[in-house]
Amino acid sequence: MPMKTEEIETPEAFQAKLADGKPTAVFLFWTECGYCDDIAPFFEDQFQHDNHKHIEFFRVDKESELGRKFRADYSIRAYPRFLVFNVPNISGLSVVPGRRIHEDNTVIIEKGGDKQVLLSETLAHCG
Repeated sequence: MPMKTEEIETPEAFQAKLADGKPTAVFLFWTECGYCDDIAPFFEDQFQHDNHKHIEFFRVDKESELGRKFRADYSIRAYPRFLVFNVPNISGLSVVPGRRIHEDNTVIIEKGGDKQVLLSETLAHCG
């Protein structure tokens, strides 16, 4: 399935995208990960959904400069991962219950260490 979401490779390009303050969802993937391939259509569906037009969606390869920064900043060692930035009222959120989205992929969302990003982990993942 061809991806329609934009891929971002550098921290500078990503910071420019965040500057408008819109909620921003990032799909952090690994090209060698079958689970990433399995869950990519879910991310694309969210990008194209009418209820999510207020959210920016981007893809980031774990091997890109930005992917390496995310891995270091958030101690990410397994893929796929979803990160959500510029989330309103994040300080009052602790954990969002898991939601089954595709076969054995369940997204578990928690706050990142800097409390400015939501991180997800799928139960099925590559390391």
